[in-house]
Amino acid sequence: MKFCILASGSRGNSIYVEGSNSHVLVDVGMSAREIERRLASRELSPESIGAVVLTHAHGDHVKGVGVFANRYKIPVYGHPDTLDATTKRLKKGQSVVPINGPFEINGLRFTPFRVPHDCEPTHGYLINDSTSMLAICTDIGYVTDTVKSHIRQANALILESNHDSDMLMNGPYPFDLKARIDGRGGHLSNHHAGELLNEIIGPQLRRVVLGHLSNENNTPEKALNTVRSHLASEYHSRIHVIVQKTVSEIYSV
Repeated sequence: MKFCILASGSRGNSIYVEGSNSHVLVDVGMSAREIERRLASRELSPESIGAVVLTHAHGDHVKGVGVFANRYKIPVYGHPDTLDATTKRLKKGQSVVPINGPFEINGLRFTPFRVPHDCEPTHGYLINDSTSMLAICTDIGYVTDTVKSHIRQANALILESNHDSDMLMNGPYPFDLKARIDGRGGHLSNHHAGELLNEIIGPQLRRVVLGHLSNENNTPEKALNTVRSHLASEYHSRIHVIVQKTVSEIYSV
């Protein structure tokens, strides 16, 4: 299995996942044209995409789903409530697949799990083929036992490390927005991402990519340094970071 983070952050999110017989996008939070451009930057073909899977209905995860899925005549998978909330973005006659439990797309098995966020429902995913497992866990206000039990199974993990708490609290955002970001329905801080990884990391978790970094309240250096400070040095080289304006390399799981 391979994956590539096309976009990660409040201005748009999308992750490309490839199995032996499957090419899937998890979220389409940018325009179809921008997603196409980012795929092309890694020599990936939009025509190869066979499905879109949604984590939740916030705009930075579904902005381009209607146009992209309609253009390439592919189904959109999501929780029924997520699909209902996304209806206005979908095109007439759009193929949708309601899911409320594990499902499979041409050999890639998806196991959704709930994460606390102020868009109900929001899901993370375990994605596995016959040999490896990828976990996607962003847009998470706080860490639950459900989250831990799922992501500790992964060989590769995309984990939110949204903000540095001092930068957020001393920054220009109004208080209610700061409270929302730092609250139980908001986003995971660098510190809490590090604490979580310290609990679940082990030999099986070969790669972690920190994502959904705030442009205003974080830096890649702060995210990496804070998270690594919670971990034994033997794990430091496994931790990577992705920012909004860049496309990641294509990782093998």
